Amino acid sequence: MEIDERLELMHGVQTSIWARKVNQAINSGQLCEWVSTFHPTRLPCQPDDSTKFRNGGYNLGQKVIFSDGTSWLVRFAQAGSVCDEYADEKVAVEVEALSLIRARTAIPVPAIHGWGSSEADPLGLGPFIIMDFIDGVPLQDILKKEGQDEGIMRDDVADHDLEKIYRQMARIFLQLFRLDFESIGSLPTPVTGFPASARPLTFKVHEIIQQGGVGDRSLRFSDTVEYLRYVFGQDWEQLARQANSVAGEHEGRRKLTTFNTVLSLIPSFVHAEYDWGPYKLVCDDFGLANAIVRSRDDLTIVGIVDLEWSYAGPAQLFASPWWLLQTRLSIYDAQRDKEAPEVLARFLRCLEIFKRVLKEEEAAMRGHESKELSSLVEWSHASGALWLHILLSSGFNYPDSIPFAQLRDHFGADKFEQLNQRFLRTEVMEALVKKKMKQLMEYDDAFDQVQALKESQEAGDINEEEFLTEAAKLC
Repeated sequence: MEIDERLELMHGVQTSIWARKVNQAINSGQLCEWVSTFHPTRLPCQPDDSTKFRNGGYNLGQKVIFSDGTSWLVRFAQAGSVCDEYADEKVAVEVEALSLIRARTAIPVPAIHGWGSSEADPLGLGPFIIMDFIDGVPLQDILKKEGQDEGIMRDDVADHDLEKIYRQMARIFLQLFRLDFESIGSLPTPVTGFPASARPLTFKVHEIIQQGGVGDRSLRFSDTVEYLRYVFGQDWEQLARQANSVAGEHEGRRKLTTFNTVLSLIPSFVHAEYDWGPYKLVCDDFGLANAIVRSRDDLTIVGIVDLEWSYAGPAQLFASPWWLLQTRLSIYDAQRDKEAPEVLARFLRCLEIFKRVLKEEEAAMRGHESKELSSLVEWSHASGALWLHILLSSGFNYPDSIPFAQLRDHFGADKFEQLNQRFLRTEVMEALVKKKMKQLMEYDDAFDQVQALKESQEAGDINEEEFLTEAAKLC
């Protein structure tokens, strides 16, 4: 499913405006003067020019060095990448997750020295966290293909390196699995006191709100079935409400029927023993990209970072390692992408390696004698729930992606098509398809106008603020 390109153009401009403010704060010395106020003895600090920004998908961080040699990282939620309405919550939830993990596990997460909402930042740069800087190399940089900023793990990583990485990840997940919660929802906020919504700010919720322009977060959940229906219902809502979610009538019918079919099948993918809890600490975006290792020659994990989008969720979501190849299988079209079969084969091979080392680490760790987590991972794969979980963990899904294809194969293509027929060409369906075509025409017209505004802004005929004001009227 396509993103709303009108919003994408606006977000790019928002990021440019904000990045200039960050640079000004650094170059003027204001940033370091402010950071020093968080130091116990208010030591002076300076930006580390050798590292410059650490710019992730949702954050921008600057390393600072104090006069005694201590290094901290100042990290802001990146304007344009993070929904303005939820930026404060995103940061507060991560503070809670890091604090909980640091207090209850031996996982190497950074110590927090300060945090604040947008209102608490005198520099006007938005919500922030000030934490220890973890020396090392992002594991993602070592595993990615040369010349790529991110993406799938390269295929020449040695098996012994894979095993070492997966074994350490297994230890991390086993420690996290010990943390239980009574209900599904946002994490408790004893550290920040932030009034988080009952329904969690997940990676998927944020992506759909920020890039699709739709979303809802209200009320609590009674059990796993209700939550999984709600999460996949976000795909259906996005499909129905986002103006450019389909490119034509055929695609519209196919997406609507397939999404309805999967939604109807969700109860069959729920593990009965965990339907009512206990619930676990889930982070839908947590994977290899969150790990910092000692060096390119020593793959020992020395830090785990970027734990936004954490929440209390169903245990079975915790037990589905979508991250084994460092990318999401949902970005691959099983019909059109020639590399899709090889990607799937690599994923399944890596899954077997991870399951083996997880069992070995589980057997060696006290408190896991029941082999609860490894059994849940095995169930997730055998039941087909793994493929549903991958779809649930991110937005902008479509029927030809690898996870969707695997779901169809699990049920059998003929049976899945029979299920689709229940929803095809009903009166309600045809009315919705007609509505989608009208939305698409209106979107195309509005997008052309936003593009024209962007060209005017780039030509200097209007400024960035004027572009944002006028473009917002067309979204």
